Amino acid sequence: MVNTLTPTDILDPDFLQSVVRQATYQCRADGSGFYLCDPEQGEIFLVATHNMGQMPWDEELPARVIAAREAIIEIFPDRAVSLAAPLIWQDAVRGVLIVFDGNVKRTYRDRDTALLQSLADMTASVGQQNERLARMTAQFRTLHTIDVALTSSLESERVLNLILEKAAELVGAEHGSLRQLDPESGKLVLKAHYGDGWTPEKLAYTPRIGQGIARWVAEHRRPYLSPDVRNDPLNVVLFEDMRSSISVPLQYGQEDPSNPDSLLGVLLLESSRVAAFDQQDVELLEALAQGAVIAIQNASQHQKLRTEQEKRLAAEKWAVMGQAATALAHRINNLMGIVPVSASETLRSLTKIEMPDSERHWIEANLGRIERNAQFVLKLSDALFRPFKDSGPMARLDVNQMLNEALESADLPAKIEVFRKFEENLPMVNCSLLLVDIFLELIINARNAMQHRTQRRLQVSTRTEQDDAGIWVVVEISDTGRGIPVDQMAHLWKMFQHSEAGLGFGLWWLRTFIERQGGSIECQSELGKGATFFVRLPAFGGREPPVE
Repeated sequence: MVNTLTPTDILDPDFLQSVVRQATYQCRADGSGFYLCDPEQGEIFLVATHNMGQMPWDEELPARVIAAREAIIEIFPDRAVSLAAPLIWQDAVRGVLIVFDGNVKRTYRDRDTALLQSLADMTASVGQQNERLARMTAQFRTLHTIDVALTSSLESERVLNLILEKAAELVGAEHGSLRQLDPESGKLVLKAHYGDGWTPEKLAYTPRIGQGIARWVAEHRRPYLSPDVRNDPLNVVLFEDMRSSISVPLQYGQEDPSNPDSLLGVLLLESSRVAAFDQQDVELLEALAQGAVIAIQNASQHQKLRTEQEKRLAAEKWAVMGQAATALAHRINNLMGIVPVSASETLRSLTKIEMPDSERHWIEANLGRIERNAQFVLKLSDALFRPFKDSGPMARLDVNQMLNEALESADLPAKIEVFRKFEENLPMVNCSLLLVDIFLELIINARNAMQHRTQRRLQVSTRTEQDDAGIWVVVEISDTGRGIPVDQMAHLWKMFQHSEAGLGFGLWWLRTFIERQGGSIECQSELGKGATFFVRLPAFGGREPPVE
């Protein structure tokens, strides 16, 4: 679990200002205030107020609400009577919402308490969802950083150190080690380390057979989670202040973990907190471990032909990101799926509470927005991880037919002139059925680029080429859109390169997919005149199939 986010990172100040205003209006109070709490640091600080001069309540009131974990009414003599409600998520009080009235004879009714607590719960729900999305975004960006390192360097030491560092940051670990198995001696040799306190003696330590968590993981080829290493007989103490540990094997061919040649090493992380890691962290580290596997294999295969290396790297990158995407998609669906149901249940519960129509409409509108946002995140999750879903076996495909299907699916407006120039008797290609999605992505990008243009012309053509490597099927997709600026062309294929029309994710997975099929893709563009994408795929029987 990522532990670098604080409540101030995930709750927008303008949103909190709106919350305190609504709290004042809903409870018919004189003013209000909002405290944020950092349960890790034990800090409480006032971040938003409405219509408040001097402090109208006892400064210890927020601390009492945090301790009680429920709403509290208190009278501060000669100042005000206050009503305070806690914001709770992840089983911790993350904030306190307080309203006050200068009339010390004011009596807060059950309705006031229910309204304030509902507003606090709604704010907590927003904060919790923002926190989850922020964590997942950080995780995906970390995976992207590792992906860039894997594609830009064959120096295993640099890549392994980066993977270990990012793995520790993702799960909030203070120490870590990445050990590679020496197949001749059977020793787990330290290749990368993370954290403070690594003395020469600790760097020289090598776990022996039957000794240590890392050795157990290597022998059993399975992850290991230790919530309290002080009670774990497998633990070997290297750092006295460490309390919990997580370890995963570095291996290829995970479908057959019993294969004695599949293990390459072990990744181990430690924390000073008891039970700092969970099963979700295991899933993330298993995905990251595959990055380490790739780095080790790249170093060992450095002398092989460059073309074979590029094909293998594309396939392995896809596998790494696919595993990570599956784990993250599972988390998103599990965490967000309950939100629409909860919003509906909350909406039904409001029917039992008497309140003015204006207040009911405001609450219903906010609950509706929460439900719509949750549904949007679930749809975004499905779209984001769709490319990594199993596309079935490879098949012999007619590229001309695939392009026609993509053009029909794109549902292009009548204002776009479409010109087809297909070579007859085009060779078949041996490819995944996702090829039609590749063409559809390029066609939709062209359609979007031609919005608001006077001339809208889309040309799709096919032809064959032959070189020393064999026979190729070439697809050209050209548009008369706005074109791509030179500064964007340099980063066109990188992940998370945002564009006006999307997340900047499509072109990255598109190129990775095509390279995995043994092909290539290029782009030529002139600003203001349009762009042309060239897709080259090996003709079936025309050259060696790609390495899977």
